[in-house]
Amino acid sequence: MTKSYLKTPLAFISDLIIPLVIFIIVHLSTEKGFESLIGILVAMSWSTGSFALSRKLALYKMWRLLDMFVASPIKPVELAVAAALAHLAILVIPATIVTIIAMFMSGLLRLGVNILVLVFTVVLIIVSIIISWLLGIFFGLYIYGKLADPLRISSAAIVLNLLLILLPPVIYPVSILPQSIQIGTVNLPLQLMSTLVPTVSLKLIALHLLGLNVIIPLHIPVIVTVVYFLVFSTLALRQRILGE
Repeated sequence: MTKSYLKTPLAFISDLIIPLVIFIIVHLSTEKGFESLIGILVAMSWSTGSFALSRKLALYKMWRLLDMFVASPIKPVELAVAAALAHLAILVIPATIVTIIAMFMSGLLRLGVNILVLVFTVVLIIVSIIISWLLGIFFGLYIYGKLADPLRISSAAIVLNLLLILLPPVIYPVSILPQSIQIGTVNLPLQLMSTLVPTVSLKLIALHLLGLNVIIPLHIPVIVTVVYFLVFSTLALRQRILGE
């Protein structure tokens, strides 16, 4: 999402089509395509706030650009967060369009729907993206404080993407797994155990906001998200990342 749609207009088409194709494939095979699409949007927002921010800060440090901010009222973290916010704004455009198209295809929205309903839906989509981005920001600041090297952060991003996005039920619904796998080691349903993963909780919050039927009550992912928010922000503050 670091591409500029003004410089490369075809990037907009690419970012619009790829999630839509994934939605169609999952929807045709499981009829859970919209849930998958919401998970993709959450994952993209999380990655934009976390790994993109931490890599940018690490590059600033490697190129000695942080020295430029010694006598400047603008802190390097503030500039990096502003850049991540710009990426978020770019993300919102295709994400909103794709989600609305998917809702029409899924029958959640119909032609002739009240304009207020459509506007409210768009607002909820944007709110879901911003929540995921904000939590990703603090996670990215923590990762930067621990590693502070662009190569190490890139390597860590691959592993963390696998652990936080690809393996847990974020971009796919947990219901498509075999029933034997859906039972945890302590006889708790996998759907409940998976809420301990921050990206899964963010996805569940987004599904609740959009009014979709979710087995897990809203308060559980909200509590998990708040806990992670407090933990990541505290860790970033302890390493004095926010004061650089």
